[in-house]
This record gives sequence, structure tokens and C-alpha cells, in this order.
Amino acid sequence: MLVGQAPGKQEIALDRPFAGSAGRRLFSWLAKAGFEEEPFRSFCYITAVMKCFPGNSGHGDLRPSRKQLKNCARFLEQELEIVRPEVLVPVGGLAIERFLGKQKLVDVIGRVFVKNIQGRKTVVIPLPHPSGASAWTNARENQWLIRRAILLLRREKASGR
Repeated sequence: MLVGQAPGKQEIALDRPFAGSAGRRLFSWLAKAGFEEEPFRSFCYITAVMKCFPGNSGHGDLRPSRKQLKNCARFLEQELEIVRPEVLVPVGGLAIERFLGKQKLVDVIGRVFVKNIQGRKTVVIPLPHPSGASAWTNARENQWLIRRAILLLRREKASGR
């Protein structure tokens, strides 16, 4: 299961998660882990913490308010109950915070966590938001953490999960 932050304008228009430039970057990372985009989309449940576009700030998408997050929380809980993922990939700070609590990206990217989600041990491998505008993702000193996360995803694929 892959959990993003919120749909953007392109995702809403195309009714397809990670349909824009961030999606192209995400799927380039996943390709390095051995996952081709269309087969990945067919077997991996893809959702988001927010279910609607939170709006634009003029410098990118708005961070959803606590009220918006609370309003959408039950939908994500229902999805987790139905899917019961063995492996969960939260993408971006908002999704990472939902599953691992508020932490610095440098402390979670490139690491594996095992969490109890819906009464099941779930492997959690976080990825940063793949936006081309993300200063963290584009910083040279963080590239090795992203590569390490990709290698962890490759290992999970090889294990058959």
C-alpha cells in the first residue's frame, strides 16, 4: 500500500493518483526498485491521507488543516482495515507523520519500521515527497537516503511481500 499526502489538480482531473510530475519522479524511484509503473498500479493500493485537493498557496499545494485531516481520517482507517497491508510506503511528510509521528525526514528516509497497523505487523518504508520543488528531495546530501530507501523497497520486492 502506498499512501501519499493529498491529490493535486492533475490527480483530480485525471482521477489517477500521482499523475503529474511528482508521480513521474515517484515512479522513476520505484523503477529503480524493480517496479514498473502500470504493473505497480495494478497490484498496489494507492491512496492519500487527504481525499480532496486542499487548495493552492501560490507556492504549491496548501498543507491541509487539522480539521481537514480529521475529516478524512476515517476514510484512510477504513482503507487500512480493508487492505491490511504487509508493506506500507508513506510518501511525503504528511503521510509519514500519520504513520510514524512527527519526525525529521533525515531520521526516517532510508530506514525500515515495523508498526502494528490494524492488528497486523506492517513493514513501513517512507519516501520523501517526490515534488521537483522539494528542497529536501533535491538536496545532494539527502540523495543517498533516497537511494537507500529504494534499495529497501527492492529488498521487499525480492522477499515477495
